[in-house]
Amino acid sequence: MDLFWKIMIAGAALVGIGWIAYGIWDWRERKLEKERPKVRSERYQQASSSVADYAKKLAEFKKPTYKRQDAPPTDTKPPQE
Repeated sequence: MDLFWKIMIAGAALVGIGWIAYGIWDWRERKLEKERPKVRSERYQQASSSVADYAKKLAEFKKPTYKRQDAPPTDTKPPQE
């Protein structure tokens, strides 16, 4: 066998071992990332709390009612016979 093919086989084996090691390392990193709490910046927390407050205000909002001057009276009763 030529020296070229020996080097190619050794290189392919090293690349394969490298990909396996990378896969194990990446799997461990993803597993650790799921266990850690997410880091939220102060600006993100302020924005989310202000959005929550705004949503609460919208839920409590009641449409104002206005009585028009030219509106017909609403308290009319049908004539009694």
